[in-house]
Amino acid sequence: MPTTGDRIKDACKRQQITLAAACDNAGVAYKTLHAQISNNRAIPFETIDRLARYFDVPIEFFSAFRAKFAVQSGGEKSILHQRAAAAYTAALRSEQIEMMREGFDIGTDDVLNWLATQGGVLSNFDALRDRVDLFHRVGSDDSMMRPHCIGRESLATRFFKLESEDHYVKTVGSFDRQFIDDIMLAHLGTNKLRYSINDQDIDVRIGGDRLVLSYRRIIAPVTDVNGREYTLVHAKLI
Repeated sequence: MPTTGDRIKDACKRQQITLAAACDNAGVAYKTLHAQISNNRAIPFETIDRLARYFDVPIEFFSAFRAKFAVQSGGEKSILHQRAAAAYTAALRSEQIEMMREGFDIGTDDVLNWLATQGGVLSNFDALRDRVDLFHRVGSDDSMMRPHCIGRESLATRFFKLESEDHYVKTVGSFDRQFIDDIMLAHLGTNKLRYSINDQDIDVRIGGDRLVLSYRRIIAPVTDVNGREYTLVHAKLI
């Protein structure tokens, strides 16, 4: 797994600048940071914060625990198919990084802050609307989640290549039954809570390819301004 030091070196490479120059511009002690990276020691938050401001990227860009996913070609596939899977993986990684750099990604704290300030009512919702998914509340007799509105930029849309709510049902409905049941239980368990946060692993097949990733998920009961009840889901790669 890439370390925080690796992320810092990657940022320097992308900006075509030396670590020493980046430290100088960011107001960071080069010798100290160089030693921390070389000896795989913890890097203080203040250092990361200064570098994030200099490189104009979210602090999360430097996390050693982000974007842990891959697409694997399944079974006896041709070389062409394997290359296609590898290209898809590279594209997903690139999209994640670019969204972080451009500041378009919504973090866990953003969702929690919205829930706290709005009391779970779907108002002042524009900043989150495209990056979260809304579902009808599930009942004990339901066999599948019923999407109300899948966000155009949500994790599910981007990585499952969803085109509509019906497409969500068709795609997720093809996954392993245990995976679906686990999600259903998570939805049911949140109905009486303000929200729940869990780290999840997913290993599914889409279009013959195997998608493996880890993500952090917030599930929260919400209502619209007319009192209709929904379940909000926000997921972010970790």
